[in-house]
Amino acid sequence: MNTELTWACPLTDKSALRRELLALRNAISPQDKLAWDAAINRAILAHAWFGQSQTILAYYPIGSEPDIKPALEQALRQGKALYLPKCGPGTREMTFHQVQSLDDLRPGAHGIPEPKGNCQLAAVNCQLCIVPGVGFVRAGFRLGYGGGYYDRFLARYAGLCTLGICYEVLLRESLPKDALDVAVKRVITEGAKHER
Repeated sequence: MNTELTWACPLTDKSALRRELLALRNAISPQDKLAWDAAINRAILAHAWFGQSQTILAYYPIGSEPDIKPALEQALRQGKALYLPKCGPGTREMTFHQVQSLDDLRPGAHGIPEPKGNCQLAAVNCQLCIVPGVGFVRAGFRLGYGGGYYDRFLARYAGLCTLGICYEVLLRESLPKDALDVAVKRVITEGAKHER
């Protein structure tokens, strides 16, 4: 990766750490990002949970996030039920709604593309949830964007098979966490799968 950024360690403040990791992610070269995204998509599609799940909760990638749109499109082609999140303005609550196409989206409360209002709310028995994050540890804990949306959602649905998506360069041995943080069950990077 062509970057002069270095990892300043240790950082215990989540906000400072988030800025550091986002700067590092934003500095990934377009060539590396393209190759890493392709590897991440291959790993998602090859994962047993993806193959076994007929219902998938996922995120729509924005900015420098790992671009998992090819995996989402493949899920739709395979006839799987795909659900993407909507964040309620001012409520800090996140719900998932079914989409038939990645064109079934509009800018949401935070400018993130989300399902239009007439999409169906996801049932509680969804099998696979693909989770974004700014950074992860191998044990599955994540550093998110600071809103707590995923932690609150995952705490309510502990039975989900959860895959965290992260570039290897943003995978850490430890991250600051508190009692409300919820770990994912597996972490997928462009290099390997990391299990909890």
